[in-house]
Amino acid sequence: MAERDLLLPRLRSGDTVTVTRFDRLFCSVQNLVIVGTDLRNRGIRLQAVEQNIDSNTLEGRDFFGMMSVFAALHHEFVRAATNDGLAAARARGKTGGRPPRLTPEQAEQAQQLYDSGTPIPKIAQTFKIGRSVIYGYITPKRP
Repeated sequence: MAERDLLLPRLRSGDTVTVTRFDRLFCSVQNLVIVGTDLRNRGIRLQAVEQNIDSNTLEGRDFFGMMSVFAALHHEFVRAATNDGLAAARARGKTGGRPPRLTPEQAEQAQQLYDSGTPIPKIAQTFKIGRSVIYGYITPKRP
């Protein structure tokens, strides 16, 4: 466990956390915004000596405001890149997730067994898969 994880819960309103640079305390801009906002809401002052940033000054509060905008922008970039990558993979015929455990023919056979009254554990045993998997392939009878 990092010292930071030991420090943050022990801080009280009126305390000041002083670091040489913010990268000594935060692992990302998003982490800076989240933890910095939490500290500010708890009444804890945050200072970075080399960067001359103090969360109690107007400039320091503005800095955190800008960082939150940058973190949101970064999040949008990551989401867009992820969606583009997924779309490109789908265009190449790739699909995400695990491969299906049953073929369409086996799924139909499992449904027929279920409809004929065969218990779920027996169906699962027939196809050598878990009971929970069978529930994903069958449509329960309506009363």
